[in-house]
Amino acid sequence: MTDFASAAMMRVLAQGMRELGLNPGDGAADAGGARVQLRQKQDLVRSALAQGGLACLPLLGRGLHRLTHEPTHHALASARSAADLFARWQRLERYIHSRHRCIVETCAEGQARIRHVSLTPGDAPSAAEDLVVAGVLAALLEAMGLQRVQLRIGETDLTAEAGTHGIDAAVAQGITGLWSFRWEGVAATATNRVTEPPARELGADQAWPEAVRATYLRLVADLTQPLSVSELAADLGLPARTLQRKLGHAGLSFSRLLAEARCRTGAWQLINTADPIAEIGFLSGFSDQPHFTREMQRRVGMPPAAYREAFGTFGRAGQALVYDRSSGV
Repeated sequence: MTDFASAAMMRVLAQGMRELGLNPGDGAADAGGARVQLRQKQDLVRSALAQGGLACLPLLGRGLHRLTHEPTHHALASARSAADLFARWQRLERYIHSRHRCIVETCAEGQARIRHVSLTPGDAPSAAEDLVVAGVLAALLEAMGLQRVQLRIGETDLTAEAGTHGIDAAVAQGITGLWSFRWEGVAATATNRVTEPPARELGADQAWPEAVRATYLRLVADLTQPLSVSELAADLGLPARTLQRKLGHAGLSFSRLLAEARCRTGAWQLINTADPIAEIGFLSGFSDQPHFTREMQRRVGMPPAAYREAFGTFGRAGQALVYDRSSGV
């Protein structure tokens, strides 16, 4: 049986490596789907460990702050509270059939305690995997607008630029999969929801070069108006071949950027509005509802209705799994 990881989280880790001056290599590339084989994520984590040591691993999640508008990231960072975020993360784990799960032991105002476990007895997550996932959750709490987010294992603050002594001690004690989070404030997503997003809220990643961002923003301005490469390049004052070359240098093509624009726009509308799915698909530029369904399934891992139910403001809120001491999971 093949084990999977989230492709969106792979992109976060690769971006986090770049921002730390590490090289993610070609193994971080993917075709924009929802899942990658688990070994690909493990290879990337091993590469980060070899280049930056244990101390870099909890910091890789900061790459999310440059990629927050991908549908998966938006679905998570749109949580209304920390408890809601952890429940959304657990749903993501189930949808991608991850063999590792986060179990919420406690979650009260301003603090939470989480255990990282494996569904396979005797096959616990590695210390490196524990540190990476904990760092991603801390970054997501920050992306929600919470302040002074702190992640600790034992007495070590993993969100700080700390040395490896405390992390080494946690590894030696076998406690890297037990995390304590603290934060201040109320999630901005709980108090600042809007119904009509400005174009820039629909996902021009900060990691993209300026020409790519401009192209993307021009696309999302009106996805019901199909534009060719030549027409879009002319709008931007560029020759078509120059635009294609700039997209290529960023590892993108016009068709892939258009697909990103459609999917991210549709995802935003599913989360933040009660509009009919067929209407959202049309306004997002899909040729028909089956096209919308196929692309959401391929890129996010679930069809539009399931995505809205799991993550939307108007969907049914899920409850985080609570640690059952009698079963051990």
